[in-house]
Amino acid sequence: MHGFEAKFIGLAEEVNSRMPQHVINLITEGLNRHRKAVNGSRVLVLGVAYKRDIDDVRESPALSIIDKLMDLGASVSYHDPHVPTLRLDDDHGPSPGSTRADSTMSSIDLTDEAIGQSDCVVVVTDHEGVDYAQVLRLAKLVVDTRNITSGMLTPELAAKVVRL
Repeated sequence: MHGFEAKFIGLAEEVNSRMPQHVINLITEGLNRHRKAVNGSRVLVLGVAYKRDIDDVRESPALSIIDKLMDLGASVSYHDPHVPTLRLDDDHGPSPGSTRADSTMSSIDLTDEAIGQSDCVVVVTDHEGVDYAQVLRLAKLVVDTRNITSGMLTPELAAKVVRL
């Protein structure tokens, strides 16, 4: 039984390490359906903390997602009520081969304008207090990695949501 547990843990770590690239693929596919390239698109990431309602970004998949999107030429912003600033450095990115220098980002206010001007909104961490109905109503495309939109989808809204 002990060997099984070790294999299971290793498999879980492998799945988790591949998830950021899977999310990038979903974003790319969603933008393609809207006849947009990732390069030049405005992407808003909702939640950069490792889990809901905390300020810890260590091991957060959002860091890799942001880094990969920037490497692909996207203009990336984020909103996280628990993480006012985010430093992409050697501990959190840039990824190997990245041509970007270290950078610091600041959380933006989640306004109607910020949502509406984004080509894609990506829900990475589903913090309480975020109006996901507002996001769903105003966004052109939503990539929902937390299934937070499941109870809100009408046929019209479902067409602009991509889920894991």
